[in-house]
Amino acid sequence: MRTALVFSAFLAFAVTEAAAQQVDLQTGVAPSTEESGYRLSPGDALEIKFMLNPELNEQVQIRPDGYISMPLVGELNVARATVSELVARLTKSYESVLKSPSIVVQVREFANRRVFVGGEVGRPGVLPLVGRQTALGAVMEAGGMKNSANRGDIVVLRRGDEDAPRVIPLSMKSQKGKAPEAAAFQLQPLDVVLVQESGVSRANRWVDQYLRQMVPILLTGGFSYLFNTSVFGVK
Repeated sequence: MRTALVFSAFLAFAVTEAAAQQVDLQTGVAPSTEESGYRLSPGDALEIKFMLNPELNEQVQIRPDGYISMPLVGELNVARATVSELVARLTKSYESVLKSPSIVVQVREFANRRVFVGGEVGRPGVLPLVGRQTALGAVMEAGGMKNSANRGDIVVLRRGDEDAPRVIPLSMKSQKGKAPEAAAFQLQPLDVVLVQESGVSRANRWVDQYLRQMVPILLTGGFSYLFNTSVFGVK
């Protein structure tokens, strides 16, 4: 029960914690939005430059509803767009008011560059997502597995289409000399990594402890993990 309370506490912290991850904590370099396929989230701070019309330059923060306000064109929904998609959207919006819109977008602050690790690990909690972190790497950063952990596989929860949760089981076992799935699986912002208890990976007791008591948990604007027994195939 104590572990469940700790896990609930750090997920609640993730909802309210507002400090943005501006740079890579090891290299001091902001993560590449295009290289990682990063999609914009509420809370991200953007700098929008008009190369031929600098009077329209703006520094804006994406609101909780996913919108920003821009001069001359008004409200634009930018959440879940990549930087390239946003540039294309802005260019199209300004074609009716500018002769040759030339726009550059930079993400100055990343609101959600973090992941969550819970279950049978040494230090369950929130971790900064630095560079190309893997599921296994996150578990190691969270203190590694306890003796009570199921060492065969772990579970990653990820936001899927229409904000529905995706459940991704990952093997921790090497096969034919290859690294385990968990060592190659790259995490995305707001992923949840769960290490299950040994012997009860599909038991109602584990599901009840970690999932049913936290329905629903809002991780970010518009995103709810609606945990239920059917997610893990438990009847």
